[in-house]
Amino acid sequence: MSTKKSAKSKLVDKSETKEYVDLLDEDKPISGQKYVCLSFISPEDHIKNKNLFYFEKFLANFEFKKTFEKYTQFLNFLSYKYNLDFNKLTKDMEEFVEEEKDKLFLTSLDDEYKSFLDIKEEDLQKEYNNTHQYQTNTRGIKVRGVFGSQEEAELRCKFLRDADPNHDVYVGGVGIWMPFHPEAYKTGRVEYLEKDLNELMAQKKKNDEISKEQFKERVKESKKKAIQENIAKAQKEGNKLMQTIDEEGNLINADRMDIPGKNLLFGDGDGDDVSTADLRKELFEARDVIVGKQENNDHGLSQILERQKELAAKTEDETE
Repeated sequence: MSTKKSAKSKLVDKSETKEYVDLLDEDKPISGQKYVCLSFISPEDHIKNKNLFYFEKFLANFEFKKTFEKYTQFLNFLSYKYNLDFNKLTKDMEEFVEEEKDKLFLTSLDDEYKSFLDIKEEDLQKEYNNTHQYQTNTRGIKVRGVFGSQEEAELRCKFLRDADPNHDVYVGGVGIWMPFHPEAYKTGRVEYLEKDLNELMAQKKKNDEISKEQFKERVKESKKKAIQENIAKAQKEGNKLMQTIDEEGNLINADRMDIPGKNLLFGDGDGDDVSTADLRKELFEARDVIVGKQENNDHGLSQILERQKELAAKTEDETE
């Protein structure tokens, strides 16, 4: 049988004190079974809610329409105050909207909503609970035993139903995904739902991959934008960049000279100071550059050493 907590819990409200009975019964302990590992998967967590999708489309259109109306009023005010041609201003704004319409509709209500909840969820939950007097808005689950065979589990299940008529009890397998909602168990078998769960898991993985790729793309675009700003600044100030970005979005330092067609120190575009080939020729192929040793030709090294000895001897004589 199940044991019930006899103590009554009290909920303190700002306006009044309310008393309620805790109906979350606890089963009798089973030897060797104290804790359990659980995983959950729910469609609303991984597939955009249809109502949210509808509302997102409505809000995007509504926000754009209202914003356009406000800007039209603002342009009317500017034209009146500064004696400007209102029709020309309106035409310019329409041209801007036409050219930038893809960027203007980039905002995702789902992303904005998640960001909003990250900041406000705790306060909103408290306000909701106070407003609705703690009506149920949270799902619950209880593990009522783990058994070695289906027969043992069904026997325990029957016992629990008799002892606890307020809640249904179902039998499922350990280590396999099963439907979350109890309605799915009323047929006694849930094998037919495996396809739906597989599709749900596939959609979850797909969404995770899309989110990961979108994050990488945002990081890549941010790096590109930063490099472009640095290029513009360097050109304006007459400096040379010491860093660039490859096709994968990785930042590369100036000491990486192994990229075909890329001169990270000086560049290879029109108007650049010097090309990579010219730089290599100047550094390694000029007549006055000593590279390695050659028989019967030290490229003037012996003369330099002899001159150093003469200067050292002369300095020593002057000191004495």
